[in-house]
Amino acid sequence: MTFEQIREIITTRMTQWAGIPADAVDYPNPPKPFNPEGRNIWARLADIPGLSSTPEVGIGPCVRRTGIVIIQLFVPSYSGTLAITRAVDTLVTQLQYYSAPEGPFDFFEASPQVVGDDGNNWYQVNVRVPYRAY
Repeated sequence: MTFEQIREIITTRMTQWAGIPADAVDYPNPPKPFNPEGRNIWARLADIPGLSSTPEVGIGPCVRRTGIVIIQLFVPSYSGTLAITRAVDTLVTQLQYYSAPEGPFDFFEASPQVVGDDGNNWYQVNVRVPYRAY
């Protein structure tokens, strides 16, 4: 599987997520700068490729690619944690253990991490989801 195919699967799965408004997700390198001003909740997506391996050679090498998707969720500081906790729950349901029908791509267990106030008046929770593709 190519890096472009992996990017497409991750982006498609995120656009299908209904946990927050679709226009409230900041995707990597957008055509215009993302502005979170005035939003009650928003997210930032990052795909960090990991190590690749060749578990079998056979007729030709079969390359296994790994990585981790990190979704940073933000709500205004001092606005409570209910909205962000609900968003985390729906995001975990959307991504955790998902297998793409387009090819051999699998997400694994999601791990939320509370960051708290980020210093810019946003309360932050990160959700990390490792993946494997062949």
